[in-house]
Amino acid sequence: MRVTIRSPHLTLDDDLRDYIGQTVRHAVAHVEDRITSVQVHIADQNGPKGGLDKQCELVANCGHLGVLRTDAVDRELRRAVDGASTKLQRAIEHAVDHKRGARKSATPHRRSSK
Repeated sequence: MRVTIRSPHLTLDDDLRDYIGQTVRHAVAHVEDRITSVQVHIADQNGPKGGLDKQCELVANCGHLGVLRTDAVDRELRRAVDGASTKLQRAIEHAVDHKRGARKSATPHRRSSK
């Protein structure tokens, strides 16, 4: 799985890039074989003014599950990354459960003969 981090208006140091990569990989570790890539988009909505403005958007290409998008906004960038990663983990679990349910309902039921 490839994790791509984009932050066009923010400079991220190596420690923060490592943190983002590890957090995203940990969030999807249970289904990593189903995910081809995750794009991480980092933005500071208000610039240097501060406030609740650090945004992390995750776009995961999950093969047959489709493309899943999540995002989170927080004062702290690491917490925004944590929030978006947690949401992605839940979204993947929901998509997997939904896919399983669709397969079960598509399977014809056999009647037993007595």
